[in-house]
Amino acid sequence: MKKLVRLFGLFLVGNFVLAQSLAPYPKQITLEKINVDAWAASIEKGSEDDLKDAFSAYVKKNFNLKSKKNGRHGLIVPEATLPQVTTRRGDLHVQFSNDAGRPEMAIAFMMGYDIYLNARETPQEMERFKEFFTTFLYNYYKEYYEKQIRDKEKMIKDLRSQISNNEKKVKSLQNDIEKTQKKIAKESDQLKKTELENKNVVARRQIDALNEMNANNSKQINAIEAEISQIKMQIANIGK
Repeated sequence: MKKLVRLFGLFLVGNFVLAQSLAPYPKQITLEKINVDAWAASIEKGSEDDLKDAFSAYVKKNFNLKSKKNGRHGLIVPEATLPQVTTRRGDLHVQFSNDAGRPEMAIAFMMGYDIYLNARETPQEMERFKEFFTTFLYNYYKEYYEKQIRDKEKMIKDLRSQISNNEKKVKSLQNDIEKTQKKIAKESDQLKKTELENKNVVARRQIDALNEMNANNSKQINAIEAEISQIKMQIANIGK
């Protein structure tokens, strides 16, 4: 119960913070051959599958509710209890469409065949249902961007590992060049001396290639770090 109260408090606070860009809009969807009032949102990031996975994980983690597929483009959470929205038990429906070129997500709450949350008969519950949806959207975008950051940080880690390995190779090649130079200084046979000098030419070319690779890797790291900064700004501005 304490967890539910705390989450409900977040919904109320989030309603002010997220009101502008995350505010869902009213829509009617067809469920069981009747038109039902719903809240909908056009999703700017991710795919329908991303949303399905995120919503299923969200209701499981926060409310211990299990969702299942409901047709090709839907989910249902049967006999759901959402005390922060309504005291009644019902089926939480989620529908997806892609008419505008990007996913649209709509949610509705049905307590019976033709009994559902709506702005006319249950305005307060419908408003709290909107807050529930708004909070999910906030969490969805936040986790979406945070995953992007983790992926990019892994790319940076891999690039830095490549730089470190290349630096070790450069150092080893430089040591080889120094040893070869000493052999050249002592060598009296011109043919062998030429072979040793050619060996060093190849080693220096390898060093140049490795240094160029590291310079490119460093540029990539700088570019990715700039992208991470932009993503962090996007996270900070979710709902503003």
